[in-house]
Amino acid sequence: MKTKLNKNNELSLPCLRGSIGDWNYYNVLISFKELHRIDNNHIIKETKSLDKWLQRDLSDRKDKIRDYLLNESQRYFNSIIVGVYGDMPDWYALDLKEIAKNFNLNIGNQVQESLGILSLTGNEILFTIDGQHRIEGIKLALKENPERFENDELSVVFIAHNENEAGRIRTRKLFATINREAVKPSQNDLAIIDEIYAYNVIARDIYAKYKKFENKIALTETTNLDRNNHVDFTNLLALVEVNKKILKLAKYKQSKYSGPSVEERKILYSTAADYWDFVTNNIVEYIDFFSKKHDLKEYRNVGQNKPLNLLFVPIGQKFLADIYCFYFKAGKLDLLKRKINKINFNLQDGHFTNLFYNKTKNTMIMNNFTVCKNLVFYLLGEKTDEVKLKKDLCRAYGINELSTEFKKFNLPVKL
Repeated sequence: MKTKLNKNNELSLPCLRGSIGDWNYYNVLISFKELHRIDNNHIIKETKSLDKWLQRDLSDRKDKIRDYLLNESQRYFNSIIVGVYGDMPDWYALDLKEIAKNFNLNIGNQVQESLGILSLTGNEILFTIDGQHRIEGIKLALKENPERFENDELSVVFIAHNENEAGRIRTRKLFATINREAVKPSQNDLAIIDEIYAYNVIARDIYAKYKKFENKIALTETTNLDRNNHVDFTNLLALVEVNKKILKLAKYKQSKYSGPSVEERKILYSTAADYWDFVTNNIVEYIDFFSKKHDLKEYRNVGQNKPLNLLFVPIGQKFLADIYCFYFKAGKLDLLKRKINKINFNLQDGHFTNLFYNKTKNTMIMNNFTVCKNLVFYLLGEKTDEVKLKKDLCRAYGINELSTEFKKFNLPVKL
């Protein structure tokens, strides 16, 4: 059995009292410096080994939270849930009659019974049910810079825990429910709400401001785009993936804790827009599409043997950004501009058939990114290890190096 904390100091906290289902809870505000009262070593699992497994990534995650707190002025956490047993806190309801009288308010019993003070004696045993990493991260940050958090308060929900088998089962069930029902934001949701990572922020700016893309960008849960979508050029997540490549050209130093400033955002948007201007103004397929000479049915379909072009699927757009970055860094964008249209991006019979697209199975291939990039460099006349490229291409095509077919295999003609 674990011993009590014996902090021996009382603490009165502003509190909302409520109930949901068969749980009564007390939602308080507690200053960071008082969080030492919460002990995360308490065991609610059947054995210590199970608790240890659940805490296997505690050290790494609490360090990240510490760093976030020490570096982010706009830091914020949602409520944590804390179990209480041993000496139970005292609840004191506030008398709101004078307030009701002075301000002519109609305060019912529900309000009267929900607002109060929760008084801790210091002898309670408190342990985290949900929010363990946040608590430990806060404790670490306090050790390094207590003055920084002098006015910081955390919302804490206290619930009663019974230290017997039935009580532990009940608390474990709550822990499981909270973690099972918590839904991680989708990639698309993060792209929409994130204000930290430049690739998300600038993807939204391109989505909202880049004229050629007006009403042509889909919002999808994943990077996949329906090949029978004949309305949208691409999706928001493809813009994010392109940005992960392109924004490196701006030499922007990404922080884990704060997003780009207004001025940085302008520079980053310009970097991304310059890329899209380059490809949409110089690649024939893009020129024809954005000028409405051809529609998407001529470039993207789900049916076997129907038109399918690498430039109109998300992985191809990410691939194209990678190629652009190479030539930008090499100072050879003029060369890329002259030769880009010699590359056959048609996946039915072009340079990347059976590399990015399995013609027999009618499925996209995601693991040949590097060999395809080296193929482009070879085709456009860059110095390339041709022996290695041949081996890599044959491996991608399923050609055995010991076979006669391998010996007869020749690299395509340079462009």
